Amino acid sequence: MKIIKKTYDEFQKNCIKDLALSTGISEFTVEILYGRGYDTASKIEEFLSPNSQPLFSPYTLSGMDDAVDRIIKAKDNGETVVIYGDYDADGICATTLLYNALQRLGINVHAVIPERENGYGLTEGVLSDVLENLFPDLIITVDCGISAKKEVEYLQDLGVDVIVTDHHEFPTELPDCTIVSTKTPNQEYPFEYLSGTGVAYQVAKALIGDEADGFLDLVAVATIADSMPLTGENRILVYKGIELIKSGKCSKAITMLLTAGGAKEINSGTLAFTVAPRINAAGRMGDAYSALKLLLTKDSAEREELVSMLVKYNVDRQVECEELYKSAKTKLKTSGNYGNVIVLCENSWKGGLLGIVAARLTEEYNLPTVLFSEIDGRLHGSARSIGDINVYEAISSTKELLIDYGGHAQAAGVTINQENLSLFANRLSEYINANYDEGAFEKTMEVDGVISQAVSLKTAKEIVKLEPFGTGNKKPVFLLSNNSSQAKLLKEGSNHVTVKSKELDMIFFNGVKYLDALSSNFNKDLIVEISTSNYGGREYVKGFIKKVFLSFEVDVDGVYKAFKNALLGLIGGVNYLGGDDVESIIKTTAPNGFGRLFIITNPENYNAYNELKNFEVCPFNLTVKGGKNAVLIGADLLNTDLSSYEELVFIDKPLGEIYAHKNQKIYVSSLNSFDLSGVKIEREVLGEIFRDICVKARSGMTYQEIVFESNNEMQTIFALEVFKELDFLEESGFIFIKKSEKKDLVNSKIYKAVLEIKNA
Repeated sequence: MKIIKKTYDEFQKNCIKDLALSTGISEFTVEILYGRGYDTASKIEEFLSPNSQPLFSPYTLSGMDDAVDRIIKAKDNGETVVIYGDYDADGICATTLLYNALQRLGINVHAVIPERENGYGLTEGVLSDVLENLFPDLIITVDCGISAKKEVEYLQDLGVDVIVTDHHEFPTELPDCTIVSTKTPNQEYPFEYLSGTGVAYQVAKALIGDEADGFLDLVAVATIADSMPLTGENRILVYKGIELIKSGKCSKAITMLLTAGGAKEINSGTLAFTVAPRINAAGRMGDAYSALKLLLTKDSAEREELVSMLVKYNVDRQVECEELYKSAKTKLKTSGNYGNVIVLCENSWKGGLLGIVAARLTEEYNLPTVLFSEIDGRLHGSARSIGDINVYEAISSTKELLIDYGGHAQAAGVTINQENLSLFANRLSEYINANYDEGAFEKTMEVDGVISQAVSLKTAKEIVKLEPFGTGNKKPVFLLSNNSSQAKLLKEGSNHVTVKSKELDMIFFNGVKYLDALSSNFNKDLIVEISTSNYGGREYVKGFIKKVFLSFEVDVDGVYKAFKNALLGLIGGVNYLGGDDVESIIKTTAPNGFGRLFIITNPENYNAYNELKNFEVCPFNLTVKGGKNAVLIGADLLNTDLSSYEELVFIDKPLGEIYAHKNQKIYVSSLNSFDLSGVKIEREVLGEIFRDICVKARSGMTYQEIVFESNNEMQTIFALEVFKELDFLEESGFIFIKKSEKKDLVNSKIYKAVLEIKNA
C-alpha cells in the first residue's frame, strides 16, 4: 500500500500559518482543513459551526411545488395516501419520516416497505397487494422510484397518482410524474447529495415547516447508513440530528438501539456501528417491516420486543455473512476473477447479505466486486467499488444485458438473466480495463498530516470538533514514523496492544499480531487517529492505531525472536524438504497478486533475494488478508493459519515439519535457516544454564534480558524453551521459576527434535 502525504509549497504553508493566527486554531488542525478545501477563515468558521448554518429552502428543489400541491389536495379531499419506501435503513427512515409528517397534516396515510425477496423499488407484485388492500389515490415513493417508468405508467393507468422522491442517479428514461430529486439537472437546489431521507425531510419541511426538524434524528441515521458525504448540507443535517439524539428528544427507538449496541457516547461512529446495522439487519434477514414498525410504534412494550428482534437479526446476519464470505472465498479460488473485477454467483446466497460481503471482498482484494444470487429465476446482484472506479457507470455500459439496475458510483444493484451472467462479467471487465489504468487499482492511504512531536490536548480537542465524521469527511489519520516504542498487551490474554512513544500514547485494538513487530527496533509507519479520553476526571490525548506498515530491517533482536519461533515449530516434528528453485518463482510472482506466500525462517535470509523487497513484509505474524502475495518472516508456523494460500514458498528450510492444507503446493529451497551446531544439548550444560537462569529470574529479569546477558543467545533461547515446555519456568513479562516434579529432558519435544537433528 502506498502512503500519500499532502505536500504544500511555500505560499500554501504561509496561508496555513495565517489561517491559524486568524482563527486561533493550531497549524496542525488548520492543515487538515486546508487539505480538505477549507482554505479561508470564513470557510473554516462555517465548517466548525454547523449548528448555526441555515438549510436550503425545500422549494428550490424542482418538483416540490407540484408535490406539495398534490399532497395538500389529498388532505383536502380526504384521499388515501401510501408512502412506498425501500428495505434499507435510508428507505425505512424516509418512510417513517414522511408517514409521520403526513399524519400530522391529518392525511389518511399508510406506509409500505417491500422485502428484498420482492425486489428493489416499485414492483408489480407489491403494488398489486397495495392496490387490492389499501385503495390509494396517491402513492409517494421515498428512496426509490426514479427507475420505475413502467410501474408508474401501470399505476396511472389504474387512476393512481404518483410522486417520486428519490436521490439515486437518473436513468435514461424517467417516470412521467412529479419527481422531487436532488439529481434533476438545472435546478436551483445547490446540494445534490442528500440521502433519500434527506429528500423526504425537505418534503416534510415544505408541508409542516419547522416541525420537521423533530425528525432530524432519522435524517442523521439514514445519511450515515447510506454513506452519503458528510459535507455541505448533510454535515449540518447530521450534526443537528446528533444534537437532537443527545438531547433525548429523539425517537425512543433510536435511543434504545444505541443502548442495545452498547454505545458509550453519541456520534456519527456510534450511529454507524450500532443503530444503522440493526435497522439494516431487518431488511437483510427478510423482515424490513419489523424495523419500520419499531420506528413507528408508540407502544413501549412492543418497542422493547422489536428492539430485541433487531438485535437478534443483527447477530444472525453476522453469522450468515461469515458463512457467505467463506463460500465466496472458496468459489473465488476456481472462478469469478475476471482480472480487474470479481463477479461471483451462487443461487443459495441470501440476497440481503450480498452487499456486505461484496464490500468485504472489495476491501480485501482491492477490486470492484459484484455478487449475485437467484430469486424467482432471475439473478439479483449487489456491486461495490474502489477508489475512483464508478461501478454504476461500468454497469450502465452493459445495460442491454440487464433487466434492471441502479445505484451510485461506489455501490449499485443489478438484475440479470442467468444466461447473460458470463457475458456481463466479461463486458464489465472490458469497460473497466478500457477506462481505468493500473493506478486505479493501487491501494493507497492518504494521511492528513505527519506527527513529528508530542500531540497537545488542545490539538486533540480541535480534531474532535471536526465531527461528524464519515464519507466525505473522514476521521483524520496521521503518519507516525517510529523505530523505538514500547508495546505490550493491554492485559494478560488480551488481543489489544498498547504502544507508548515520545509523541503519543496509543492503543491498537486487535493488534496482537503486530506485538513483536511493534516492540522491535526497525522502522514502522503507524497510521493513527487522534482523540481525547477521560479517566478519573482527567482528560488526556489518546491515539488509536489503524494500520501498521513495516520497513523490515534485520536486527539481532529479530533474529532471536525468529529462532524462538523456529524452535516452537519443532513441537510438530522434524522434517527435511528442499531443493526447489525458488528464485524463478519469486521473479514470476506479482507483488499485488494473491495465493502465494514466501516464508523466511531466519530473518538474515531476507536479503538472499532482492526481489523479495517488492512484497509486503509480515515480521513474526501473518498480517495481510485475503491470501495476498507477501513475505512472512520469523513466524511461529504451528500457530499461524496459512490456509488462505495456494502455494507456500520457503526461502530457507524450517527446522520443523511443514504441514500442507488440502491441494496446497509447497516449495522449499536448499538454503539453511538456523545453524544448530553451536547449540549444546548435554545435560550438564543445560543444568548450568538453568542455575544461571534461576539466579537472574530471582532478581526480576525478563526473557529478553536473560537472553542478551548470556554469552550464547541461541543456546539460552533453546534452554529457556525446553525448560518452559517441561514446566520448570513460566514467562509472564518476567521469568518465574516453578516448583515442578523432575522430568527427563527427552520429555521436551523441542529437546528431542534438536537431538535428532544434531544426530542426523
